[in-house]
Order: sequence, then C-alpha cells, then structure tokens
Amino acid sequence: MPSAEATALAAMARLPKALRISLALHGVLLALVFLLPHLHHMPDIPPQRVIEAVLVSTAAPVPTSTPTPAPTPAPRVPEPAPQPEPPPEPLPEPAAATAAPVPAPAPPPLPVAKIPAPNSIPVREPVPEKPAPAPAKPVVKKPVLDRSALDAEMEALNREMREQQAKADAERLQREMAQSAAAARAAATQQIIDKYRRLITQRVSTKWNRPASARHGMVTVLRISVLPGGEVASVVTQTSSGDSAFDASAEDAVRRSNPLPVPDDVAVFNQNFRSFTFRFNPEDL
Repeated sequence: MPSAEATALAAMARLPKALRISLALHGVLLALVFLLPHLHHMPDIPPQRVIEAVLVSTAAPVPTSTPTPAPTPAPRVPEPAPQPEPPPEPLPEPAAATAAPVPAPAPPPLPVAKIPAPNSIPVREPVPEKPAPAPAKPVVKKPVLDRSALDAEMEALNREMREQQAKADAERLQREMAQSAAAARAAATQQIIDKYRRLITQRVSTKWNRPASARHGMVTVLRISVLPGGEVASVVTQTSSGDSAFDASAEDAVRRSNPLPVPDDVAVFNQNFRSFTFRFNPEDL
C-alpha cells in the first residue's frame, strides 16, 4: 500500500506545471514563516523533521477549446487556520549509529470545492441578426419560338392573302364584264336607236310636200308622241324654222307617215320613241 507521501507526490505530479510551481512557492513561504522565530536563538540543530504541506490553489483550470457550461458552485468549506507548532525542545545529541526518525504519515487533505474563476465563465457574444433576404426577382421566361408553328402561321397568312387577292380579282373581272356587257348593250341599243331614227327620217321625207316658200338650210324641230306599234299620237312644232308654211308641211308629212317604224324592244321604245324630238331638214332643198 503506498504511503501518504507517495500519494501526495503522485497527486502533485498530475497537477499542471503552473499549479505545481505555485504550491512549491507557498511551501517555501510557510517554511520561512516557521523558521524565522528560531533563527535569533540559534538553538542546537534538532533532528530533521519532515513537514508536509498541501496547498490547494483556486486558480482556474486552463479552458479547453470547447467551453462547457459552468457547474453550480458548491458552498465553500472554510479551511482550518494553521496552528503554530510549539518550539522544539532541545534533545540530546544522537549517537552516531542512531537511525533517522521515520516521519509520521500526514493526514489526508480535506476536500475543497473548486470555485471557478470569474473569468472562466464563457460569455456568449450577441449573434447579429441576419438581414431579411431580398425578395427574389420574378424570372421572365423568354418565349421559345416554335419554327413549325411560325411556318404554319405564315402559310395560313399567305393563303388568306391569296384568297383575298383571288376574290378581289374575281370582283374586278365581274365588274369589267358587267361594264363590258353594259357597254355592249348600250352600243346595241344605240345602233337600234340610230337605225329607227334613219327609218323615220326616210319615211317622213317621202311623205313631205315641199312648199313654195321653202329655202335651202331651213330646219324645224318637232315633238312627236307615238303609241306602241308606231301610231302617231301627236306632233307639234318645238322649234320653228321661221317659215310657218315650212313648219306646217313638216307636221303634215309626219301625220301621213303614220304608223312610224319603231323597235319591238319595249324598253328601247319607251326610253327613246314614246316621246322624242325629230329634226326635219330635207336633203333636196
């Protein structure tokens, strides 16, 4: 079984180096305190005694890298005040063969609660609040052009334009055809009108009796009303030639030409021969 001295030495060996140095210095100070009163009397050197002192330091342990929460301190047990030892009595000089006295084992030290130093309590620094993240900008997706859809749209547009052009061309052709037909009908109608006017002029000229007062260049304009079939309803002088006998001979020639030649087309007859003016200017004057 190890002695108390060996136990104390083993315990001190486990202590940190700084703590061991502190304990050694305290031991030296205590030895000086006890030895200073005896230095003045210079007594006979007694046999050496072993004085064992155990000092407990309250120095804070070296903190590790990861601070641990400090335990709740236990109530401190007051250390007993050291009792001054009485001055040693002079002893007879020991014999040369006397063996060195064996020191008595020191009592084990009282447990002392370790109070952590105030600096050993870790202080948590306030963590700055993180700023609120800015709202994310909406991501605008770029439209992806579909080539096939674009081609189909262009084809539909071209087809529509071709259809509109074809429709416009058909309408234009239809208008041109209608205009051509109208022009053809107008030309045909005009030919019919001209034809029957010549026939009426020839018929009236053959029925005219020249008066004695007729002169070259005389012209009279008559207003003739005709019934369907060419029957003369009325004839009056619209513009006189200046010679009443010449005007009367022209009216008489129209009446004796009854019925007048008129076209069978009702529309042409109604528009041109129902009531018309007749310019009488015989060629043989």
